[in-house]
Order: sequence, then structure tokens, then C-alpha cells
Amino acid sequence: MEERNLELDDDGKIRLNKRTIGSIAGEDAVPASEDENEIVLDVPDFDEEGAQQPSEEDAAAKLRAREEERSTRKARAAAMLGEADALFAAGELYAAGEKYLDSAQLDGSGWRAWFGVVRVQTKDFTDFSEIYDCEAAYDKAFRRMGKADRAALAEKYVPALGAYADELHEKRAAEEEKDTAFREEHAPAAKRDFSAAVKFFAAAGVALIACLVAAIVLWCSITAISGSGILIGAIVCTVAAAVAFVFTALAAKRLFLARALVSMCARPGSTDAGTRAAALAEEEELVRSIIEDFKKE
Repeated sequence: MEERNLELDDDGKIRLNKRTIGSIAGEDAVPASEDENEIVLDVPDFDEEGAQQPSEEDAAAKLRAREEERSTRKARAAAMLGEADALFAAGELYAAGEKYLDSAQLDGSGWRAWFGVVRVQTKDFTDFSEIYDCEAAYDKAFRRMGKADRAALAEKYVPALGAYADELHEKRAAEEEKDTAFREEHAPAAKRDFSAAVKFFAAAGVALIACLVAAIVLWCSITAISGSGILIGAIVCTVAAAVAFVFTALAAKRLFLARALVSMCARPGSTDAGTRAAALAEEEELVRSIIEDFKKE
């Protein structure tokens, strides 16, 4: 849409002139502007008794039309829901999910279409890797679900979900035991490696500082002391400082890795087994929360 600006000089004026229905019909004339620099904007005012109001028959007809449209939408939504259930039973999950969404778009007041979306996304509550992608549908389904329907679904799904949660709990316990055993087994060696890394880093650092100081002193003394011995010594100390720097860098890397291993051994859940245990615990918590949603009254 084009943007327009209105500019006036210092003497310009804008006056609003409210026009009634009679003035629009020509019954009373709009007074002309007395000032040629005055701009008159006519504002219609239709809030008068002569304004037409819809009749009761028209209102009733509109109400019937809306009711018919609503009934038609509900019927179409129910038909799509039946098609979606058939597709889901046939294993065509993607097509079923599209039909469930179409049904919910036509009539989102019920819970079945939203629950169908959740069933598709979780493969009928057997795979929860994508459940957060249908979080909104999940909330709508359980919020609209009646007690009788919820109880029937709980009877169908809760036993299998409970068994799966117990299985996840056992797997998590096994991974936590592996995590603890690994950390306890490697903790003594990690502490020894860390102590050796500290000593190596300290020795390399001292050597680096000594070589740097010697090289700086010798290079500064070249002009003060004659002879080639000072130059050779400065070069040797410089090369030694470079070598010491490389060893110091390697020692620093070794120290960092040794410190990380000590920290890992001291912190539960820091191993690969600990990471798997955390993931299993998170999934177990999710499954048990779904069980609680089915059991709510």
C-alpha cells in the first residue's frame, strides 16, 4: 500500500466536517470552506436511528446457515477420521497422519483426531523419539478426553507402557553400574598420570624459561663482547628454547588430558555408559509421565 504525506504551510488548516445520512442523500448541503487554505475532510456519521438493523428472520437464517455449516464440517471430519484409522491400521502412517490433521482442522473440538496424530508420531506409543514434535496434539487430546475414554485407553496402553518403563529402568541401572565400575577402575591410573604430567610440565617449563633467559642475555651481549663464541651460544640457546617450547606444549596437552580423565573418574555419569544411563532415565521419566496422564481422573 502506497504511503502518502500531507504537508501544509503555516497558514494551512484542517477541519473535520461530520456528515449525516441526510447530508449524504443531499438533504442538507455541506457548508463551503470560508478559507481557501482550509481543507475540509467529511466524516460520515451513520449512528442514527435511520440505520438499518438486521431483521429477526435474517438473523435466524444466518444462525441456521452456521449450524448447517458446522454439521457439514463435523460430518466431513468424522469421515476423514475413519479414513485415517483405516490407513493407520494398514501401516500407512504418513498418510494416516495427514488425514488426522485434516480431520482436526475441520473439527478440533474432539480428542480422537489429535490422539491419532500422537499415535502416528509415536508409532502407537512404542517409539518416543519424536513425541515432542506432537506436543500440542498430545495436550489437546488428553485435555479433551472424557473419563470413560481415558479409562478405556489406559486399559489398552498402560500395561505395555509400564513394562517398557520397567525395562528402561533395568537398562539404566546396568549402564550406571558400568559407569561406576569404569570410573573406579581407571581412577588410580588417572591420578598417577596426572601427577606425572604435572612434573613433566614443570620440568619443560623450567627448561623453556632457562633457555629463553640465556638466549636473551647472549643476544644482548653480542655487541658488548667480541668473539664468535657469544653468537654461537646465542643461537644454541635460541634453538634449545624452541625445542623446550615444543616439549612444554606437549606437556600442557598431556596435563590437560590427564586432568580431564581425573575429573571424569570423579564425576558420576561422565563416561559413555553414564551418558546412555542418562538418556534411558530421561525416556523412563517420559514414559511414566504418559502413564500418569492415562490414569488421571
